[in-house]
Parts: sequence; C-alpha cells; structure tokens
Amino acid sequence: MTQSTNFSPATPKQQIGLVSAVAIGTASMVGAGVFVVFRDAVLLAGPWFYLALFLAAVLASLNAAAVYQLAAQVAKPGGVYAYARKYLNETWSFIAGFSFVAGKIASIGAIGLVVASYLNSTFSVPLAIALIFLLTALNIFGIQRTATAAKLISISVIGFFLVAILLGFGRVDQLNWSNLDLTFTSNPDDAFFATLSATSVLFFAFAGYARVATLGDDVINPKKNIPKAILISLILVVFLYAAIAALLILQLGSELLISEAPMASLFTNMGLSIDPVVSLMVSIAGLGSMLALLAGVSRTAAEMASDRELPQVFSRKNRFGSPWLAELVVASGACVLVMTGQLIWVIGFSSFSVLLYYAVGQFSALRQPMIERTMPKNLNWLGLALALVVAISVPGPALLVSGLLLALVLGLRKMVRRA
Repeated sequence: MTQSTNFSPATPKQQIGLVSAVAIGTASMVGAGVFVVFRDAVLLAGPWFYLALFLAAVLASLNAAAVYQLAAQVAKPGGVYAYARKYLNETWSFIAGFSFVAGKIASIGAIGLVVASYLNSTFSVPLAIALIFLLTALNIFGIQRTATAAKLISISVIGFFLVAILLGFGRVDQLNWSNLDLTFTSNPDDAFFATLSATSVLFFAFAGYARVATLGDDVINPKKNIPKAILISLILVVFLYAAIAALLILQLGSELLISEAPMASLFTNMGLSIDPVVSLMVSIAGLGSMLALLAGVSRTAAEMASDRELPQVFSRKNRFGSPWLAELVVASGACVLVMTGQLIWVIGFSSFSVLLYYAVGQFSALRQPMIERTMPKNLNWLGLALALVVAISVPGPALLVSGLLLALVLGLRKMVRRA
C-alpha cells in the first residue's frame, strides 16, 4: 500500500533513505564552528556552559520541528521566506528572507575565519577571503554538494572527533574542571544573560539542522523518515558536542580560554603533533559547509528577486543554473565581515539574523490550521519566545547593527514600493 504524504505527489527518480538523511543533517551541523565555539561559550557561561549547550539544542529541535511542519505544506524553495509568504504577509516574508541571507552571509564569513585560523593564523583574514571566492567560483560553475559528499564529510569529521575523544579521556587532569570554573570572568549577577549569550554562540554550531526538514520527497517515506533523521542527527551532535567540550576543558583547563585553535592545542597537549591532520579536518568540515551555504543563500536571494523583493538582476542564472550575481554579492558581503577580524562578532551577527529568521518561522507555524499541524502550538510559542530571547543576547555589536540594518532596508523597501 502506498503511504500518502503532504509532499509533492511526483516521486523523484532518485531518493535517499534514512541513513543518508541523517548524514546530511549531521554534516550540515558539524562544520567548522565546532572547532572554535566552545572556547567563547565557556568564557561567557563558565560553569553554566552545559545549560547553554542544552538550551541551544532545545532551540534547534523546536526550530527544526516547525520547519518540518511548514515544509510538509509548502513545496516552493526559499524556506521560511516562502512559508511566511503563505501564512503571514509579504513584509514578514521579506524580514525572513533578508534575515536568512544576512545571517548565512555572516556564517560563511565566520566559517572562513575559523578554517583560515587553523591553516595560517597570521594571514587568516586574506586567506579566508581567498577561500570564499574560490568556493564561489566552484558554485558558479555548478559544483554542489551531494548526499554522498555529506556522508563522506560526516564519516571523516565524526571519526576524527571519536579518535580525539578515545585518546583524550585517558589523559585528563580532573583539576582542570574546577580550575576553569574559577576563571569565570562574567559578573555573577549577569550569569543569566551570559548563559543566554553563550547559547547564541553555541547555536551557531547547530546551524544547518533544518536542512533535512526541507528535503521533502527527496527522502523515501518523508513523513516517517524526516522527523527521525532530524531527531537522530540532533541527538548525535548534542552528545558529540558535550563530549568534545568536556574533553577540551579537562585537557586544556584555562588554556582553552586563550587558544585560537582549541583542537590543535588539544592534540599538542596530549603530546601528538598532528596540526596538519587537524587543519585538514577543519578544512573538510568548513569548506563543505561553506559550499552548501553559498549555494543555499544565493538561491534564496534569487527567489526573493523573482518575487521583486530584491533587484531582479539577482535572479539571473548562467548556463549552469547558478544565480551568479547573487553568488558574487553574497561572497562580497561575507568578505566584508571577515575583514573585521573579530570571529565572535561575526558569529553574533550570524546567530542574531538566523534566530530572527526562525522566529518568523515559528510565527508562521502558529498560523497554520489544525489539519496541517504536526506539533502542539505551545511548542511553537516556546520556540518563538526562546529564539527572540537568545537573539537579543548575542555578543558584540550584532544586536544594534543588525537591528539598524533591518530597519534601514525595511524603510528603503517601503519607499521603493511607494514610488
């Protein structure tokens, strides 16, 4: 008997199964961010680090569930931009689309800085810019990541971390945990805000979790396998992150707070000089994530341009099907952020915009009729509230600058529409 779904009735020629869907979800999350976010999160939250990790995982889970509920009903590309256009209005849709593009541009910049810092910390900024434009050229000529590539990235990076965990936990200093707690630099009176700020930083390392939710009928038996893939990939990544964080704390202690390349410092501390291997793993994870982000962001910008929410020139595609001008603009925006040289600020910009994007997604899900729902409304309200609270807690100037930028583009959009 054929199982009915809310996805497109046309069955694609090639579909992926549960294992491949989990690989895509895991690979989308385990990018370069995991190699660096723990330092800043521990510095911010101190002894409350694991609470921040838990909150980031809950937030990711709620957002992924909402996106799945929406994706089951809207087949158009564009993610929450398309969903808000159906269930809210064009203004909310524009806010979602602009936030997604801005947030992912910042993600590309942040991942570029992470990869470059492991390859050559002295020239990290120019190297990150070179990597971004190299990957942009690959995307413009139609080279995109596939499920097979996602599997290879997942196996390589997770295998690397498992080896690190197996080797590392046999050589730890238990005193490092208590010593690190003593280095908690945030004002104890601001511990709640500091924990939320750390949550926003850790949320960056979960970016990509909703990729599975938008696969639709590219997955065999999507109504059953997509929720399973989301849950399995999130559980795997949470346990992996928790173990890596514990290992870094127990191995490095207070050194974790000053290391620009924590995973490299970890192996050096264990007496293993394998910096080239660490750099290779960072490159595999980071470049794979950047390649996928460049493709996804440019196509969202092209979709917005076709709806006249952005200049229509951004919707132009070359003979390889790539929106080449949108790709170049996205790459240029990422490079501008890279030139700040402040990784924690760039992560803050990314997290704020992406959280605002998912807040619009939760709002859209709340407007769906009961017959379309797969999760209780209370969970949508919780996801909306948590996304907004964490968004206003991002570190650096991201809240102020992003808020002003969004207000500016909304004002310009209104003026153009009146003209």
